Amino acid sequence: MNYLLRLSLLTFLLLSGPWARASLLSSISYFSCGAPCPAVVNSTAQDTTALTFSDQYGSILAQAGYGVLKASVDSSYAAAPGGGFISMSTGSSLAQFSDTVTLGGLSGPQEVTVVLHFEGTLGGAGEETQGTSASMTVSLTVDGNNIALVADWFGNLPEPLASASSPGLSATFALDYGVPISLAALLQVSGTFGGFAHFGNTATLEFLVPEGTTIQSGSGAEYLATTVSIPEPATIALLLIGLATLSATRSRYRQA
Repeated sequence: MNYLLRLSLLTFLLLSGPWARASLLSSISYFSCGAPCPAVVNSTAQDTTALTFSDQYGSILAQAGYGVLKASVDSSYAAAPGGGFISMSTGSSLAQFSDTVTLGGLSGPQEVTVVLHFEGTLGGAGEETQGTSASMTVSLTVDGNNIALVADWFGNLPEPLASASSPGLSATFALDYGVPISLAALLQVSGTFGGFAHFGNTATLEFLVPEGTTIQSGSGAEYLATTVSIPEPATIALLLIGLATLSATRSRYRQA
């Protein structure tokens, strides 16, 4: 199941193409049954509109912005004496964006770190809980070459789940400045019969870039960027001398 969901996420991002238009998409799918029965909600938005729905059996949320994603779901299950159920709900929520960014201000390839900051929880309530999941992907396409970062959490509750909290999903790349880069990110969560996945406190994309870097986006959005100092040549030389001295000192101690 992990592989299939991961493949579906990557397929979407790859089909976006290296020159994908700037776009937003939020989607919620929710079903509940009790008294009355049933409630069926399927809704999408292609702007920053927050999609929400709630009833006495659960709730769901999705919202997409450039560099910012939110998604959460709460489901429930109440068993009936002797079998069957009194009420139940299930839901799936998705938020994603695609854009084109061009790094400038410097020349040639530079090391850039892309971070998707997030914090979320998964769990369940009730003995009949079927499961919960959360998946997120960040994709970069440069000159037709695609690189994707993927994180998945799955659970068949009420078995224990690993925490989904993390400082962020990140990787460092050598990116050519002045070359358009296709950027896409996706956050998807689901909960069934008592499962919940809360990633509604915002997943935020950040670029860690060398000083002097500028970022221009096709959408016109201003992405979160933090500059990282590049050591001066003299500093690098002193560092290398220091490392060489330390190595020689350690060698003498080993020989003593």
